[in-house]
Order: sequence, then C-alpha cells, then structure tokens
Amino acid sequence: MNHIYVNIYIDKVKFYIVYYEQNEKRKIKDDEIILPISFSTGDKLFYIKKLISTVIDQYNIETYNLEVDNDIGVEIVDAVKMEGVLEELFSSKGVILWK
Repeated sequence: MNHIYVNIYIDKVKFYIVYYEQNEKRKIKDDEIILPISFSTGDKLFYIKKLISTVIDQYNIETYNLEVDNDIGVEIVDAVKMEGVLEELFSSKGVILWK
C-alpha cells in the first residue's frame, strides 16, 4: 500500500510517499512543489491539484495524511483553500484518509 504525507506551507507543498506492507516500511519519494509567486490563488490551487493528481496516479496512492504548517500565520485562508482542494482531489480519486 502506498501512502502520501502532504504538508502545506505558504510558498510550497512538501510531500513524501511511503510504501507499507505488513512489517515493511520504505520511503519511495520525498519532494516539494514550489508555488510560483506570480500565480493568483486560483492558479496556485489548480497547479497544486494537477501535480498531486499526477503523483496519485503515478504512485498508485491509496491513503493520505494532510497537514498545514503551524507557523503559517495570516496566510491561513489560502492554506485552508489548498487543504480543501486537496481533500476534494483525494476523495474524487478514491484515496482514503490514513488514521
């Protein structure tokens, strides 16, 4: 089973993918997506949704964890929007929340 951890920051989204199988745990990918400064909020949301969608398909992701950086401050509104877009994406792709 492949699992993705996603951390939302003001200017980037970090993620890593882990393979879990019974007693085995192996990190497959550890990367980040830098959000272009010139993008509007809508463009950033579309950009991140498209890239994470590709990652889900490419790595056959089955479960996810999603976190927002604690020090995000006043940009919390944009972070919440991004979190909502990613929640919707995971749901539409059949990826379930890891508990």
